[in-house]
Amino acid sequence: SLDSEELDTQRGAVLANELRNNACKLAKWTVQALLAGSDQIKFGYVSRAHVRDSSKHVILGTQQYKPNEFATQINLNMDNAWGILRCIIDICMKQKDGKYLIMKDPNKPMIRLYDIPDNTFESENEDADDEEGGL
Repeated sequence: SLDSEELDTQRGAVLANELRNNACKLAKWTVQALLAGSDQIKFGYVSRAHVRDSSKHVILGTQQYKPNEFATQINLNMDNAWGILRCIIDICMKQKDGKYLIMKDPNKPMIRLYDIPDNTFESENEDADDEEGGL
């Protein structure tokens, strides 16, 4: 378990570890901050208040960055991000009409496109509403 004193002395190492383990999440949040025109992005370091209680947490510290500076630090290139989006759109546009699911592989730097049945993710309530002419 990490305490606030350790965080103060190892903040860079903790962030580097999170970047290694959660690079996609950090990149996603950074892109969102850039697209939103945010002046800053703030990260909080949180730990369980008690090891065995997963419902209570304490904030160990926070760190804030300018999104452009953090993007540079994590080697995030927006031109590359737009290129990836364009590639995904091109691939999707080449598919036949239908319902698809895009998923990021949790263990690899890749995404997968799955062709799924048209009724996937529709609940029985939605079907009943359609038949009754409801919203």
